[in-house]
Amino acid sequence: MVKVLLVDDEEKTLKILSRSLTMFGYVTMEISDPRLAVKMIKQEVPDVVIADLIMPHISGIDLLDQVMRLDPDFPVIVLTGYGSIKTAVEAMRKGAFDYITKPYNINEVDVILKRAIKQRELFIENKMLRERVLRDSPFSDIITQDAGMKKLFTKIKTLANTDSTVLISGESGTGKELIARALHLAGNRRNKPFITIDCSGLPENILESEIFGHIKGAFTGAYNDKKGYLEVADRGSVFFDEIGELPLHLQRKLLRVTQEKEFSRVGDTQTRKADIRIIAATNRDLRQEVKAGNFREDLFYRLDVMSLQVPPLRDRPQDIPLLMNYFLLEINAKFGKRVTKIEESALHCMMHYAWPGNVRELKNSVEKIVAFKEGNLITIEDIPRAIHTLTSEKDVYLPSFKIFKEETLGKVTKEYVLMLLMMFNGNVSKASAKAEMDRANFRKLLRHFEISAKDYRK
Repeated sequence: MVKVLLVDDEEKTLKILSRSLTMFGYVTMEISDPRLAVKMIKQEVPDVVIADLIMPHISGIDLLDQVMRLDPDFPVIVLTGYGSIKTAVEAMRKGAFDYITKPYNINEVDVILKRAIKQRELFIENKMLRERVLRDSPFSDIITQDAGMKKLFTKIKTLANTDSTVLISGESGTGKELIARALHLAGNRRNKPFITIDCSGLPENILESEIFGHIKGAFTGAYNDKKGYLEVADRGSVFFDEIGELPLHLQRKLLRVTQEKEFSRVGDTQTRKADIRIIAATNRDLRQEVKAGNFREDLFYRLDVMSLQVPPLRDRPQDIPLLMNYFLLEINAKFGKRVTKIEESALHCMMHYAWPGNVRELKNSVEKIVAFKEGNLITIEDIPRAIHTLTSEKDVYLPSFKIFKEETLGKVTKEYVLMLLMMFNGNVSKASAKAEMDRANFRKLLRHFEISAKDYRK
């Protein structure tokens, strides 16, 4: 049974709406004090909330904000009079599912409730699916439908249960660490540690200690023995991110690990075994680095036993809609927002941008958009100016004929409705009769175009 929480300070309205919804098979709960609504939601866990916009103590907008902070995907329907339609539209921009105008048609309320419940079920189903995927697949964090990426997955599965050293190449921000982690999770070391070492993030002396460990007294400040990542990752995998940044002195020490599977802590003469799989990644051309004398040739060939190339995002634009939707789920939760839709022109612009920073840049852009977004629809105006500027002028957006027809017809329809209202001084019955339309359908047009017939009454 679907549970609906009704929130309205008018007891009469609560009883009438509750009685009507009960006849349609809904289970209802009524609250006349909006300050208790969130507590009731936590206790009773309704499927949907219908709340009046104008209430004492807490307005419907304030209540909506509280519910969105509790659960950004929770469906809230606001109840409003004709004079408050602009406020209702503002509520939808803040995350409300829909609004119902007074006096309401109970059949329309039923339709809106069914849509809200369906959306709620889809959110829950998608969440469960994502959780199951996260448990079952080593590729769960890699969002793609690109054929080249799928071939990469096949190579990873082939290499997963070997101990061969793997070199992953690709531009910055393409997700090389995700590929390395997938390689680890797909293999027989999956239940052991996966350690990432950022070769460009630390000074040489600290990096050496972090990788190999040190003994007490090895240098100033070494007050105790310390295990390095090679020991911490015992029987697991160590991922050397941006291996091209590793200093030559440490390259020599790492060569010993790749050749002999052994190492010594800083300041120690004792040899220790390294039962690890080495995975490395670079955004540089290591062959050119070898020629330039910046990278050891012998280490390069030790690392490049097996190689994987991650394609840049500009070569797989069909992944951009998938990635944007994936990031929206995560970022909405972070900011307590409910940005769930992307206008076609905005998506087109994003898909035709080169993304020099790749997936990382895309995620950062989506986060900036959501952080400052009030409504639930990303429009072309929300896209950062830099992306507009660098999108090819030859790729000017032109909608499909279907969208062009809908947009054009919508403008004409709105003008026609306004003419009717002016002609009959806001009398909906006469305007709908003149248009040879059902009165209820005419009212739907008014709601769709956010028009109040009251504004045209003399």
